Amino acid sequence: MTHPYFPVTAHLPGYVVLKPTFYQDPPGTFLSDVWREYSHADSRYATRDSFIISMEAVTAFFDGPGCLLVVWGILRHAPWRYALLIIVSGAQIYGDVLYYGTCYLEDFAHSRPEMRYFWIYFVAVNAIWIVVPFGCIVHAWKKLSAAVALAGKTKRA
Repeated sequence: MTHPYFPVTAHLPGYVVLKPTFYQDPPGTFLSDVWREYSHADSRYATRDSFIISMEAVTAFFDGPGCLLVVWGILRHAPWRYALLIIVSGAQIYGDVLYYGTCYLEDFAHSRPEMRYFWIYFVAVNAIWIVVPFGCIVHAWKKLSAAVALAGKTKRA
């Protein structure tokens, strides 16, 4: 059975933005189960905290499509692919830094202290969204720098 929100919200952040009652769904509803479980690491998802919902909306409806556009650009060897990769990656890092920052400023009051919830879900899983985009930025930076250097040499020659 397909969930009625699935076509619109297959991307995880989009689901929590567009399905405010996810925590009321019966067990076995995959995306609701995922968000219910993650809400132990950060209860602001279940309470519909305005920052969390706004941040996840940007992630779902800007970063998500932006990443798909980057993949399309890479497959097509589009000249803009590296610039867009830097923009989307920068937006992802910015969102994650704000996410960690608000948690820190609130003394991590919304997370349970158990290893699984705090260190694995909250710290490690979210760190992926800083490490991978940072690597993408470094890669794109090198490619753009090499292209500009080559263009400079060709112009002088």
